[in-house]
Amino acid sequence: MGNIMPRVALHTLGCKVNQYETEKIAEDFRARGFEEAPFSGVADVYVINTCTVTNTADSKSRQAARAAARRNPGAAVVLTGCYADTSADQLSELDGITMVIGNSDKSRLAQIVIESLYPEMPGRSSVETHLPGRTRALLKVQDGCDQFCAYCAVPLARSVMSSRPMDEAISEAESLAKRGYKEIVLTGIRLGRYEPGLVELIGALAGISGIKRIRLSSIELTDVPDGLLELMADKPKICLHLHLPLQSGSDEVLARMNRPYTALEFEAFAAKARALMPKIGITTDIMVGFPGETEAQFEETCSLAQRVKFSRSHVFPFSVRPGTAAAEMKDDVSSSEKTRRKKRLTELTDASMREFAEGLVCTTANVLVEGKKVQPSLWSGLTDNYVRVTFEGQRGSVGEIVDIEIESAADGIAHGRQV
Repeated sequence: MGNIMPRVALHTLGCKVNQYETEKIAEDFRARGFEEAPFSGVADVYVINTCTVTNTADSKSRQAARAAARRNPGAAVVLTGCYADTSADQLSELDGITMVIGNSDKSRLAQIVIESLYPEMPGRSSVETHLPGRTRALLKVQDGCDQFCAYCAVPLARSVMSSRPMDEAISEAESLAKRGYKEIVLTGIRLGRYEPGLVELIGALAGISGIKRIRLSSIELTDVPDGLLELMADKPKICLHLHLPLQSGSDEVLARMNRPYTALEFEAFAAKARALMPKIGITTDIMVGFPGETEAQFEETCSLAQRVKFSRSHVFPFSVRPGTAAAEMKDDVSSSEKTRRKKRLTELTDASMREFAEGLVCTTANVLVEGKKVQPSLWSGLTDNYVRVTFEGQRGSVGEIVDIEIESAADGIAHGRQV
């Protein structure tokens, strides 16, 4: 091996919990002497953190593994994540796969790989490292789900519910603040089920001086704790943004999905949130073509989406997940009909996305500068209510929160100038 350090490349599919876990794996490899390479480049170890939420996620995971094996036939290709948990035997048989490591061993992935393939490497350094140029950091505080929605395979891979000790989460947030991060994103498979309490945790994190923003990742409607909306309205550090998965606007479909709320309850909560925080951005996930979904039930979803006016939506077709309750249902909505429904609903939700961004025109927004140059001298960032903004700025502003006067908006993206 000499003085040449081995290179590791990582690729993440799926949720912010996976993204957080990938960052921790990368940090562990770097602390053990590895150099990090882009996934599109040549590396000695490729780690793919897989997702199994849809057939498409499965397919993309396999494609990434095959691409890595082709890129460097002599490299180790390591699969982890939820797809690796639910289909370990199937993935182990793919050509070029070196290891399949489940979620339960994900925190030890670098150690497992190094002990097997690089036993001469030194132990983990205590030096704290981070990727330069990052503007926000993920902070995982919860894992696991026991809801077993009919369509979802995640509980098959992450069924054990657990919460991170509050003092440990606060300690990591303080460390992130010292390393220059201005925004932290709290993540969890069921974030609202954090124990001893999400409201208490957020209140403690808001007291860290270096942290300027606290953003919540996806949270289930039925998990929103008492007092969360009031805390968001009261604490300027908490981003005015909630990602609330809807999945369907039909009560009959929601019941078959094993989703424990009604369309009216969802709409009432959105109205309450907007009454407390008129500028809040509410984003969502919506599924079309669930088994048994009629045209009338689909229209109920379209109607609810139009009334709630989501600021951004992820619309996706139902796909069968082996081992779930929906896998035993008749998939009676054709592929062409799913495509049509996805297109129609996307058009409706895109219209509300554009309307929300246009509502920022003639206001001043706080934008966390990410530093992505989309045109010469044009930079990009996000508002606290999760709208993309482009503006004239300087490289020295990257990672800072700046005031942007919004002058126009198009296709859901706002444009302005720094003031």
